[in-house]
Amino acid sequence: RKPFLALHSEVILSIATMLAYHEGRLALRFRLFLICILIVKISHALFVPEVLTHTAIGAIAGSAGALAAYPMDYVKSQLQTEKGRQKYKDGFDAARDILQQGGPLAFYRGCWVNVIGVAPEKTIKLGVNGFMRTAIQSHFGYLPLMGEVLAGGLAGMSQVAVTNPLEVVKVRMQTSEFEFKEIWQQAVQGELYEGADACLVRDSLFSAILFPLYAHMQLAMASSAVFGSLSHFWVNLLAGSLAAFPAAFLATPADVIKTRMQQCREMGLNSEECALVLADGNTVVIDDITKKNNFVDMTREILANGGSDVFFSGWLERVVRSVPQFGVTLALFDVLTQQCIAHGWLSATTSV
Repeated sequence: RKPFLALHSEVILSIATMLAYHEGRLALRFRLFLICILIVKISHALFVPEVLTHTAIGAIAGSAGALAAYPMDYVKSQLQTEKGRQKYKDGFDAARDILQQGGPLAFYRGCWVNVIGVAPEKTIKLGVNGFMRTAIQSHFGYLPLMGEVLAGGLAGMSQVAVTNPLEVVKVRMQTSEFEFKEIWQQAVQGELYEGADACLVRDSLFSAILFPLYAHMQLAMASSAVFGSLSHFWVNLLAGSLAAFPAAFLATPADVIKTRMQQCREMGLNSEECALVLADGNTVVIDDITKKNNFVDMTREILANGGSDVFFSGWLERVVRSVPQFGVTLALFDVLTQQCIAHGWLSATTSV
């Protein structure tokens, strides 16, 4: 005999229709009960496309990682600007000043922009990496190291279309006192892809290093006597954190160039005066004298004015930020992906 929940929807609807003519509390309870059964029946019949599942996983994993590391990202951005290098000795000095000036919540200024952009960004990055790894492995019969690097590089490259506009808004919120409305009004006038070439170099290099290291460290740690007893989540967390260390460090020069290209520069106006100008319907004046429009020009300017040391400004803060962020993101993404595969919401070929 079929279980009660396996009754056809037509039978359930017929019973519910008949009971609808009865009166009294008992009939009402029966109707509510049968409606709940019908909802369950319909929910099992719904088909959720894998792209929506991937997006949800990327949003959850990416948001958790971004929020965990955002305060350090804020400090890092301060140190990478020309003004920040002159004002602060190190990250501790910057963090102390930020805390004194704005309190603990100041470290999360602009974080919601990051969180909103996490879903498409992480979906694209993790999805493209998994797809390319599968495609290369299917073609060669195995996954060569250069194939892993290529898959990671293409994953980082593909996310720039989504990442760069968010980076422009985030960096300007971090490096100025403008509100989102003022920054957005300026950015939409052709500046949403300011620094896109630097962002492309940074994200491609970072992902080309991160993903191959993460995959190999997963295998090494899972089979080791020291880490083999840990749960799948903790192995992934440690592997992701360790893989993010060299990736973040080596991508710092491109990140510095990107920040310099995207930061907000005022010319002779403080934030209050600029806000008044905007309120009157005019445009914020951006200093075009020192603003370079491409990767090469900004690189030359940094070398000429500050030397090669500038390229690694905020490297420690960037590493400290990236280690927990990508450790949490990759570990949570893997765990959620495995759970979705187990429930039949994703195909078994999905992988980081």
